[in-house]
Amino acid sequence: MAEKNWQQEAWDLIYKQKDIKTAIEYLDNVIEQHPQNDEALAIKANALNQLASDTKTWDFSREALKCAEKAIEINPRNDTALFNKAWSLCDLGNPKQALECTIKALEVNPKNIYTWYNKAWAHYLLHEIEKALECCNKIIEIDPHFTDLAEDLKSRIETREFPEHLAQFKI
Repeated sequence: MAEKNWQQEAWDLIYKQKDIKTAIEYLDNVIEQHPQNDEALAIKANALNQLASDTKTWDFSREALKCAEKAIEINPRNDTALFNKAWSLCDLGNPKQALECTIKALEVNPKNIYTWYNKAWAHYLLHEIEKALECCNKIIEIDPHFTDLAEDLKSRIETREFPEHLAQFKI
């Protein structure tokens, strides 16, 4: 398996083919062959987070958190693992810890759109509305192709819309 090809295959399964379960099986095979592959663990965390969001089954977020933590243990500078840990922590209702992860992730890669997105969510869940909106603006500043993503989150923040599983954070 070529070094980059397996990664592209995994990302394609998750986001182009929308076949997350096959992506997880694929990544499990990569991890079985290379247990210290922090990138495979980080991408698996991403797949599990996406599956949790799609199915509203938050046990997948807990599993994603474990994968992200194992990847970070292997490589503390894996920004994919760090932003996925933050995603899991937000979905599990731990925004303070999520914010700490986003700060670490942004030290590694200050232009990671997804880290800024998760940082916005963490600030929002902590009722730090202006900081959350600043993060959304930062997304657009870094890459205008993500304007729709940022504007959607800004709209949720401005209307105080919370996903059902995070309703305890309503202002």
